Amino acid sequence: MSEQDYIQRLIPTPAIPRAPLAPGLWPGVTAASANEVARLLRDNHVKFHCFFNDDQFHNHLAHHLLAAFALGCSESLLKPAYDLHADYQREKKESPESINDQNWTKHLGRPKYYPGYLEFFESQILQNGMAHCLEKYVFSPEANESKVEMLARFFSGLVHPMIQFGYGAEFELPGLAAEGLAMTAVTHNVCGGIFPPSFFMEQTSGDPQLHALSVVARILKDPELSDGRGADPNSNAWFQKIIRKSGERLNTYFRQWSPEGNFEAKHEELVWLVCALYGFSGWRKDEEFKANFFVLHLVTSSLFISSIHPLLPPKSQALLLRGFLATSLTYWVGHGRQEFTIPNFFAENIHSLSTRPHNDPKPAEDVLDGENLHQNPWFPLLQSALNHPDEHLLKIQRSFAHYASLYGMREKGCLAQTELTDAASIDGTLFLRLALLTGQAKAWVREGEPSHDAEWSRRY
Repeated sequence: MSEQDYIQRLIPTPAIPRAPLAPGLWPGVTAASANEVARLLRDNHVKFHCFFNDDQFHNHLAHHLLAAFALGCSESLLKPAYDLHADYQREKKESPESINDQNWTKHLGRPKYYPGYLEFFESQILQNGMAHCLEKYVFSPEANESKVEMLARFFSGLVHPMIQFGYGAEFELPGLAAEGLAMTAVTHNVCGGIFPPSFFMEQTSGDPQLHALSVVARILKDPELSDGRGADPNSNAWFQKIIRKSGERLNTYFRQWSPEGNFEAKHEELVWLVCALYGFSGWRKDEEFKANFFVLHLVTSSLFISSIHPLLPPKSQALLLRGFLATSLTYWVGHGRQEFTIPNFFAENIHSLSTRPHNDPKPAEDVLDGENLHQNPWFPLLQSALNHPDEHLLKIQRSFAHYASLYGMREKGCLAQTELTDAASIDGTLFLRLALLTGQAKAWVREGEPSHDAEWSRRY
């Protein structure tokens, strides 16, 4: 097989996502944009490392390209998006040692071995498929022995290994899945404290009727997990600190939730969970919305649960859902376990949440609704996000838009059965409200506002 044929086999043109709850492709995708995104993904795969500095900041190039492609961007946007990231990436160098099935656990957590791991996982996936490799190298008992701990690595690094693999699963791109597994292998394990050996050995003992938001409610009532007690608000290593300080206590809450039951229902629970943590934590009446950079990754990573879940056998499906819940709640508590003011949040007029600069068109006399010329608020939100230089905005807006399509018709009271105080006020407008608040926080670049004046919040 020629080198060109090999890379095209690893990264063909993206497939239409097939998982039942996965986001689809928006109108606007064309053969030209599909071929261009594949070409640029291949270039990234061949040239660049998964980290662009010694602090293990992640290469987001593939994320930006695929999120933009999926939302129907023009072919002409893809190369500028590529160039924006390629400018500061670190080139791959030869691995100090090749990786094989006998030594693959030897160099875990060591970024200079990424090229070796990438070649190894490419070969394994092409031979055996994504599902087999994900189970064997991330979820199996052997992959989670002491000092291997691949599931903890999968959720470490702000959940980026899961995100990277998730893009491969969603669009059926073996090369992206290999990048995700290689990234998992070289990522430092910072989640070990929430995945003790008992996490893998115990049978699910939680209550299948307990909603994920009820777990949030119980944590909110625990004085030992309040800001400054459960977490260290003065630390820059929130995640590690909260695990060391309160990991055992948190695990008592995580075990109360069960992933057993209908997957569609459990998926919806996790969506409400991460959107609530991101949105309600950052909102205070008459204050600027704090769009938290760290917690936003819980929303963007949740988008891939639906594509990863079908690849796994039942026991590992349960580990995926339990692990994601535990990781999400740990990040939230580590960032201070902010209180929620849900009724006030939903009392805000949704049209007041954003002040997008625009010039309205002048309608003809026979226009149907001249008072509301912008009938679908998602169109300007996504148009602006597509042209924004910060790929995180594009990724989270894509997530909110998809969740609005799934759950936007949920009425007030849909979550009243949970233990979360005032949950009866929550309805399906949550996703649009969060998209509007986030778009406002990050500036309307397409409409003329400079992006450098709008940074993500790092603290509440």
